[in-house]
Amino acid sequence: MMGETLFTALIALFWVAEFAFAGVVVYWFVTQGFSDEEKGAASDVKPLESKEFTRNSLLMWGGFFLVIVLLIVVGA
Repeated sequence: MMGETLFTALIALFWVAEFAFAGVVVYWFVTQGFSDEEKGAASDVKPLESKEFTRNSLLMWGGFFLVIVLLIVVGA
């Protein structure tokens, strides 16, 4: 059985991993944009889509993540 300190440390590590993944997603959207899937990730850097389109997509990701966090907090 694990202690309370270890459990808290594991939860903190989980949240650090979540925020790191969110950072990777944001970085990808900003640098790669939203281009055709036919070209794939192996091709050269693609031009960015419009700033409004990128912003809306990131807001949707942020909203989704916020809903997950709120459900966890409310459920706790």
